[in-house]
Amino acid sequence: MGNVIRRWLAPVRNSRVSRFMLFSAIFHIGLFGITDVILNFYFTSLGHSAETIGMLQSLPRIGGLVVSLPVGIIATRFGPYRIILYSTIGIAAALILPLAVPALPALAVSRFLIGLFYGGQQIATNPFMGNLVTSEQQPFLFSYHNVITMVATAFGSFVGGFLPTLAVSLLGLPPAQDSAHSTAAYAAALFTGMVVVLLCLLPLFRVSESSSALAATHTRQALRSFPWRRLLLMATPMLFFGFTGGLTFPFYNLFFRETFGVSDEVVGTILGIGWIGMGLVPLLNPYLDRRFGRAAALFITLTTAAVAFFALSFAPTLPLSVIAFVIACSARNTMQPLFQPLVMANLPAHIHNMASSVGFVVWNIGWFCATSLSGFLKAAQGFDFIMQVVAVGVLLTGVSVMLVFRQTPLAASPIHEV
Repeated sequence: MGNVIRRWLAPVRNSRVSRFMLFSAIFHIGLFGITDVILNFYFTSLGHSAETIGMLQSLPRIGGLVVSLPVGIIATRFGPYRIILYSTIGIAAALILPLAVPALPALAVSRFLIGLFYGGQQIATNPFMGNLVTSEQQPFLFSYHNVITMVATAFGSFVGGFLPTLAVSLLGLPPAQDSAHSTAAYAAALFTGMVVVLLCLLPLFRVSESSSALAATHTRQALRSFPWRRLLLMATPMLFFGFTGGLTFPFYNLFFRETFGVSDEVVGTILGIGWIGMGLVPLLNPYLDRRFGRAAALFITLTTAAVAFFALSFAPTLPLSVIAFVIACSARNTMQPLFQPLVMANLPAHIHNMASSVGFVVWNIGWFCATSLSGFLKAAQGFDFIMQVVAVGVLLTGVSVMLVFRQTPLAASPIHEV
């Protein structure tokens, strides 16, 4: 029992890990908690339609596509820490643009820049985290990181739902009309999210690049020497994963508001419950990894998520819809904390940055296609049909993981000193 506890706690006893976790928690409160729960309402208050909002939500994926492969090369040469630092600063700057200039072109530029900088940050994060611990500890670390970021996002979502009302009370802004606050109230809430994102830089400044980062040992590796076909094959599940995410995550707030007519505060609370589930359920990943293997474990959890998404499309009441939503999101979210260690365990350490880039390219393609179509699908078929499409996509994600990794031997990864 003592050995089991020590194995579970080993990753978080590292001071660099703890500081990076704090950075991620604050970042997720600001960007994915406060900002995401408010952003579509802000767009709606400006008078934009569902089709326009869908296109705006697709633009970050274009930014991610633009930056994906260059960031992999840059991170291999200069190390992922610098990419994470400068990308986070860029995200904070991009968040202020739609508040300063609320015209549609500025909104579009802001969404593109968010995708550009967030893409750089996420590509660098996976190999950076992988280098903080040993290969054996990676499933634990990625699961812990997922818990912390999801709980932080849940907290941010809950707070974000109340921020417009608080802005109306404290700043004397125009009151709510037809369950929607004024543009100024939503802008004040989004400004708060931007400030929180800036605060995450404080712990990040205390996380230095590891002196033993293996990326630096292969900085001059020619592009043609990378196993591109193998990297693309391993990234295939991310195409379906990105497509299902693009159809759902930018629009859950609109789904609950339009389907059940609930207030901003209720929407924020529902999303917060979902984020908590997304954080807690992947804690089972290390157990599922040992019991079934990483590929089979993902197939099991993603199949469960597919069934829950199908149930969400038929849920007749708000309580049943929330239950299906929490199960669907939580089971689906086992993907990232388990899939990234699965990929890294099957590749040499010096190409982890490029593998992360290729995976992010494919994920962005899926997400962009989904968000581009989402507004039109919603107008033509409604949210129920979208959830059924998502159920099929999540099931295909699990099947593709099994097909791609069923005969792939796990390559031993070097142990890094931290």
